[in-house]
Amino acid sequence: MGALKMARHYQRPQQYGLTLIEILTSITIIGVLSVCASYAWNDIIPRYQVRTATMTLHSLIRQARAGAITDGNRMICDGQNGCNKFEETQQVWMGFDRNNDGNLNASEIIEHYQLPGQTRLIWKRFKGNALVFHNKGNSHFQNGSFYLCNPVAARRITMNWIGRPRVETAKPEDCD
Repeated sequence: MGALKMARHYQRPQQYGLTLIEILTSITIIGVLSVCASYAWNDIIPRYQVRTATMTLHSLIRQARAGAITDGNRMICDGQNGCNKFEETQQVWMGFDRNNDGNLNASEIIEHYQLPGQTRLIWKRFKGNALVFHNKGNSHFQNGSFYLCNPVAARRITMNWIGRPRVETAKPEDCD
């Protein structure tokens, strides 16, 4: 019995804490995971910006078409250059051309949309400088595609000659 007491007396006390190797390994793993997450996050945000811009523009086109059926004509124009020239842009206007001059004055603009981040809009079309809907909801044979792009992602809204839009996938290279 005395030997048992003596063995307990000389046992090592229980240690609490971590060794230097365990701490360095944990820091390395956390660092690697942080770098991987940051690269993934850099791609996620631009993809969602294109997706959001596509849904908003699709809704704006459908709203313009419905408004043209109920109230008369509606126009969608380049918010940076106006209705005389639709170029690569980050702003879109939708409005009612009351004086039929082919432009939207400040009082005629119903909706204004600013595209998020580096997202840009390009309209590849058959004819016209603004998307015009007439009172029957048709687009005066203005078929074509709106490309919403940034360096990471792209989508396309294709217009048929009747004026109905549909969303499709695209590649960022399609915008060049």
